[in-house]
Amino acid sequence: MALIQVNYMSKALFRMVPINVILPVDRFDADADRYLMDKDHKYKTLYLLHGLLGNYTDWVSQTRIQKWAEEKNLAVVMPSGDNAFYFKSRTPWDDYETFIGEELPEITRRMFPLSDRREDTFIAGAVCQGSCQ
Repeated sequence: MALIQVNYMSKALFRMVPINVILPVDRFDADADRYLMDKDHKYKTLYLLHGLLGNYTDWVSQTRIQKWAEEKNLAVVMPSGDNAFYFKSRTPWDDYETFIGEELPEITRRMFPLSDRREDTFIAGAVCQGSCQ
């Protein structure tokens, strides 16, 4: 299992956006002293959104998501939502609807071996993290 932090320039948000990605690793090759991945395998993917007052690191630091993803052989993508409720804003530089619904899956599928099949792609998240009142 690999935990990767990526920062990339989002066209929908007009800024650098950080994301964490949990990626299954198929096996460790002791002779080569490195982890190997099956290049032909495309992983099922969960896009996991943080809650209000949280950030993209919450799932990794406050839950057992890495263990769960490893058990399920599932890639998990956790983007920064900047507490913007993941909606399209009235301003052109805060289009979270396009960011989450289109841009993020497209860019992560180009970076990592993620399935592009609808039935292999999931989205979930938290309404609130920490103490929401």
